[in-house]
Amino acid sequence: MKEGGTKAWAIENAKVIADVLTGVRFFLSLLIVLCAILADRGLLPLVVCLTLIGWTTDVLDGKMARMDSSGKKTWIGDMDFATDMIMIYSGLLYFIAAGYLPFWPFFFYGIYAAVTAFIWTKKSVMMAVAAPVAAVPIILSFVHYPIWGWVFVGWIAVDLIINWSDFTSEISEFIGDVDEG
Repeated sequence: MKEGGTKAWAIENAKVIADVLTGVRFFLSLLIVLCAILADRGLLPLVVCLTLIGWTTDVLDGKMARMDSSGKKTWIGDMDFATDMIMIYSGLLYFIAAGYLPFWPFFFYGIYAAVTAFIWTKKSVMMAVAAPVAAVPIILSFVHYPIWGWVFVGWIAVDLIINWSDFTSEISEFIGDVDEG
């Protein structure tokens, strides 16, 4: 390792680290899909845990990508938002398959989301459509495994405290994207 230690190494390799974290989130999404295939209601705590780890990688990959001063673009980096959407909808697939949510209404919601994403490719539109789905793990945790609901809320609180400026920046970007529309 070069002089400057771990922090200097992380800054020098920030984009690679960000891409690895995005890849980990994609892999976690595949594990959630595997849970959906198994359709075991008892896997809800695991799915919530995988979701929390996934969102942690999202927070960290964003920080790492912003640390990269070279401005490098990579295919994996370009797929970050798509990976977020895969993470959200893999959870929905599990909740439907495991019987936590009824099939038909959420099947049609999934079709609505896909058509909306196809017609309006704006990130803000896709985020708005995905927001209710992103809340499902928290709600179902509180209903079926309350401790995991509190863990999820605690994670959100810590994330907001640590990353308040990133959160407000994301909200501003979202509003700006909506205003352009």
